Amino acid sequence: MVKISKILATLLLIFTTSTLFGQEFIWDVRFASQFDNREYNTTLTNSQTLFGARLTPQIGIGWEHNSLNIGTDIMADFGAPTLFTDPTLLLYYAYNSKKFDAYMGVFPRTKMIGNYSSLFFSGKTKFYDPNLDGFMLQYTGNKGSVELGIDWCGLSHGAARERFMIFSAGEVETKMFFAGYNATIFHFAASEEVTGVVDNVLFYPYVGLNISEHLPLDILKLQVGWVQGLHKDRSYESDFNMCEGVQIDVHAEKWNIGIENMLYIGENQLPYNNEYGSDLYFGSPYYSTESGIYNRFEIYWHPFRGKLFDLKISSRHHYDGYVWGWQQLLTLNININKGSFKNRVKYINN
Repeated sequence: MVKISKILATLLLIFTTSTLFGQEFIWDVRFASQFDNREYNTTLTNSQTLFGARLTPQIGIGWEHNSLNIGTDIMADFGAPTLFTDPTLLLYYAYNSKKFDAYMGVFPRTKMIGNYSSLFFSGKTKFYDPNLDGFMLQYTGNKGSVELGIDWCGLSHGAARERFMIFSAGEVETKMFFAGYNATIFHFAASEEVTGVVDNVLFYPYVGLNISEHLPLDILKLQVGWVQGLHKDRSYESDFNMCEGVQIDVHAEKWNIGIENMLYIGENQLPYNNEYGSDLYFGSPYYSTESGIYNRFEIYWHPFRGKLFDLKISSRHHYDGYVWGWQQLLTLNININKGSFKNRVKYINN
């Protein structure tokens, strides 16, 4: 409770300062909750139920395109003791204009705009590791967008050693075609007790076809990409392991009901998963299958889709080349801020 009281005192100081000196007072509150029941039969990951909620209030001082923001991220795992997870401090500078955005400090992962494959960031990572420590630059134009950032995941102190990830994604599109990429470079140093420095590089360029406007569907997209992994554990190897594969995605939707199918054919992209697990890999553990095949099929209902209120119910089916697993997922996201109620909110269904 001491940490929360200090955060609240700082928030009050910012509110008072912004009022006295005439800057714009800004605020933002996000609520996220998910029920994620995983009935997996594979040896790649455990079956479990992830059920919890997260509240992220923020306030700040804004001037022109700039702002200084402070807030806290409070997580509650249902069934666990109250505040089982310590609140996290958010503290960052933001520059936001029509085309350029920049963030520096500790800021929410929801600021990312890249279309990342689950190989790079799984749903579990996004929910349980919701913040970035570092900086991020973004450009959004008429035909696409690009972002580049660094997330400092671990500080070198005591027995611990530094860990950081450089990430980037971009996409350009025309009326029917689009092309883009995902890329990450992760430098992972374990600890003095667990020797190991791992370089994990992933690159995923893709092209796609969007024919939604030519059929009686709200969404119909086909995407094909090449997955290139370069992995090296410096304790045991002098050269990179080259892991390659192809990923094919299909997405169709009508009346807020949709299906998505992702097929990965290729080599194990998480070669050190048994040694380091989720400390090293942020993506889905299914990409570590030795069968050379990972297929994920999802059918969903997305009755509300908007910045203010978003609700989605999904049934996902995972195939690792040997057995099927089933995942039931309900996600709820609510975001309100100073401008949320100036105009009547309209949900965007596309």
